Amino acid sequence: MNKTRKIKRTAVIVFIMFSILFFLQTMQRIIFLISRTGSFNYNLSPPLTTIFSFVLHLGIFVLCFLLFRTIIKNETPFKRKTVPLLKIIALTFICIDVQGAIVSIYRNFQFRNNPPPNYIVCDYAGIIVTANITLLWFGGFAIIAGLIIYLIALVLKYGISLQTQVDETL
Repeated sequence: MNKTRKIKRTAVIVFIMFSILFFLQTMQRIIFLISRTGSFNYNLSPPLTTIFSFVLHLGIFVLCFLLFRTIIKNETPFKRKTVPLLKIIALTFICIDVQGAIVSIYRNFQFRNNPPPNYIVCDYAGIIVTANITLLWFGGFAIIAGLIIYLIALVLKYGISLQTQVDETL
């Protein structure tokens, strides 16, 4: 019981930190979406992908909230409900990187047809940055994180089945 109490306490701390960071990022994205509609700047990503990114952001929060609630409320974190949540979280992480690759391809075609000025307005900070725009996609980390989370879900599923077998034997 001491170990599950430690897991629950850690889950509460992680959830509080996660909620604060989520709130800050959500406010940043809302301000970004509002500021883009009224002013003219060089459109770096299509509105549909920006909205899709925001939906993925909200989806990850809701799924993590459900996962933390499941861990905190139950007497043990090894419940069948945690495995599908982890799998969906893994899929969402993979979708984030796929969305980044699609935006990168879109920007590549956009810059070939309509080259950007030698300055851009920073999307999040709202400042003018003088820079050459590179079209490299530095993704892959979210895909790896998603695959690792999926692997953890499979290990957890196997552990739950072993625990069920032991409980049925006794």
